[in-house]
Amino acid sequence: MIEPFEQRYRKALNDSVLRDNLSRFQHTWRERRDRAVADIDFEVDRTRVVKMKNAVISGLPEYVNQFVSAARDTGAVTFMASNGWDVVDYISELAAQRGANAIIKSKSMATEEIGLNHALEARGMTVVETDLGEWIVQLAGERPSHITGPALHKNRRQIAELLSRATGRTVSREHIAEQVAVARETLRPEFFRGQIGISGANAIVAETGTIVIATNEGNAELVTSLPAVHVVVVGIEKVVPTIDDAMQQLELLGLSATGQSATAYVSFITGPSQPGHELHVVLLDNGRMKMRSDADFSDALRCIRCGACSSVCPSYGVVGGHVFGYIYSGAIGLVNTPFHHGLEHDIGPQGLCVSCGACQSVCPVDIPLPRQILETRARIVERTGISSRVRSALELWSRPTAFRLASRLASVAQVPIQHGEFLDPPLLLTQTEWRKPPAIAGRPFRAHPLPD
Repeated sequence: MIEPFEQRYRKALNDSVLRDNLSRFQHTWRERRDRAVADIDFEVDRTRVVKMKNAVISGLPEYVNQFVSAARDTGAVTFMASNGWDVVDYISELAAQRGANAIIKSKSMATEEIGLNHALEARGMTVVETDLGEWIVQLAGERPSHITGPALHKNRRQIAELLSRATGRTVSREHIAEQVAVARETLRPEFFRGQIGISGANAIVAETGTIVIATNEGNAELVTSLPAVHVVVVGIEKVVPTIDDAMQQLELLGLSATGQSATAYVSFITGPSQPGHELHVVLLDNGRMKMRSDADFSDALRCIRCGACSSVCPSYGVVGGHVFGYIYSGAIGLVNTPFHHGLEHDIGPQGLCVSCGACQSVCPVDIPLPRQILETRARIVERTGISSRVRSALELWSRPTAFRLASRLASVAQVPIQHGEFLDPPLLLTQTEWRKPPAIAGRPFRAHPLPD
């Protein structure tokens, strides 16, 4: 059950450790990403991938059908899922037919989007995440806070405490290598117990029916090859025309996600891993075709799930991904949530956007996120209206004479709580411990003479 937005927001805003963790991550990511981008012609590469993705969006049904035909020719089974419940029913029925109840997973945002783990567990199955970050948040009973870094909101000391509780052994609070070793030792037996392996995909290739998966840990290779049944859950927008197109997309994915020139592991899976094994590809819609038919938002289907828009978002750096509500955080989350979960779930989170435009500047597929967020706000206002407080403020702003008078009165009234160029309101102590609102100028800019 997701907490109400106001509750999530207040909790995150008062968490100084969370803020330190996020700040450290964003600074590190920016430095690594800028170094990686310096080695390529980012705009040229971005334009090339945007052109390819636009062609896919335009002909999405045809490309999906081409993939289905090619995948079936390789021996794979395909299934079209309209929504999350279709996916849950399909995997549940498959597990029952195979007498399986132990599932291992590699990282998949599509399965997080539909809450697959909880739904399968409610039907009596055991689900174990094998990606380190995903496993950590699973142990914590949380959702991922970032598309590519599920547990980046936690520092090594918090993770050590979590691992100690989960394993019953004392885990170093300082040595990350020891923490990783404990995770590896604990997870290793799960790969051999798993009867069904579930993965996502970074791309699916229409021409060959190939599944493309990029990781940095190698767990996906085990999840997709050891169990006799491998199920891929992937959004239909992940289809690309050719292997070359997939490679071009991967070049931008690594540098945008983690600042790497390439991820450590890339798997190309064409058909079942060996004789006697099964490959099932579940193609998920869940609002994607509706987004495609909406001219204001169809560009968002270009998203390659790198998380760069979160990594550069100033609001994300203060409150983190959980406050954004559903699984996609940052700017792309504010755009995706209405289509996957309903516009009503974006009413609070959309206010996190400060319209700085940083998200589009780093987006490897140049999604017009600032414009789309403004359009989301307009649709929310159209449905819910504007609060009387906001309406009064806008009404005042629309009357220049009244606004000038109110500004002059406010500049006088602020004197008791003004310290230099900033205010220190006594009623907002919890929000001003680490930031101060700017004071209203005693002399407005319009009163200054224009330069010659």
